[in-house]
Amino acid sequence: MSKLQILCSCLLLLTGCGQSTDEMALTPVSGTITYQGTPIAEGVIRLVPQSGSSAPVRTTQINAGNYEFSERSAVKPGTYQVEISAYQGETGLPGDQPGGSSTSRKQYLPEQFNTKSTIAPLIIPPDSDSVQHDFNLK
Repeated sequence: MSKLQILCSCLLLLTGCGQSTDEMALTPVSGTITYQGTPIAEGVIRLVPQSGSSAPVRTTQINAGNYEFSERSAVKPGTYQVEISAYQGETGLPGDQPGGSSTSRKQYLPEQFNTKSTIAPLIIPPDSDSVQHDFNLK
């Protein structure tokens, strides 16, 4: 074998084929979120990995009480602190209004569910096909 053939063979072995192990380790997570018995119409759920984890923070929207982390936003196995924010008022972002005024959009959940979350950590076990987890905030 020539040196070029050996080099090409080594490169092929190093690159492998198929999905990387990081991609294969991702787990879809979904569920419903209610506050005082009512589905959260619009909001955001954020999963923050506990210290020492190499997993990234994951964030997804809550629509009509449902959330879903799937495909590229799926979650690595591990333990996550959960932060949930819910919004009411006009849709849109600050500055969308004429003259740069803010919208009347308001985050209405108590801080114990978001900035100072006391929600029990979410644990994603290794080798899970998917995880269904509902949050009933009171």
